[in-house]
Amino acid sequence: MGELLATALIMEKESADRYADLAGRMRAAGRRELADVFDRLVREETGHIDMVVIWSRQVTHKPPEILPPEAVPQDVFDEDGIGFVSPELVDAYRSLAIAVRNEERAFAFWSYVAAHGVSPEIREVAERMAREELEHAKTLRRERRKAFLKDRHPGSAIQEPYDLSSLEMEVCTRLEEST
Repeated sequence: MGELLATALIMEKESADRYADLAGRMRAAGRRELADVFDRLVREETGHIDMVVIWSRQVTHKPPEILPPEAVPQDVFDEDGIGFVSPELVDAYRSLAIAVRNEERAFAFWSYVAAHGVSPEIREVAERMAREELEHAKTLRRERRKAFLKDRHPGSAIQEPYDLSSLEMEVCTRLEEST
């Protein structure tokens, strides 16, 4: 049980650290709105860390251990290469889509642990973690939908027939709107 909660702690910390790095990149690039989104995600993940510590104290009567790096599950989180993309090209929708995928991957991890847990206690804690991750993904999906709808430009869809001059004008218009 101690190892399970230590794994939960390190996964939540890694997630918070990744979101903090992204918030810093966005802030440095002058993308305050996206920095705020990532700051909110950092606060949420920090709350998860606190929750894991509370669970550990309830179950094991001590805080979770700090695992060595080689004991941490690999490839649970995916940034979709966002660290290599210029901050000017990252929008709220893409950022939230990455966050949703990470929460879904964490849900899958904990579901797997729950399905293969060696004791009822481990299965119960893993199911609890899976439910938490699923709830976070639900919240982030809602925010992602809001970002998608906010960025839509009604009436700017190209009408048939498709001709090169109208496509060129649409590209020019969208480029001007984005600068």
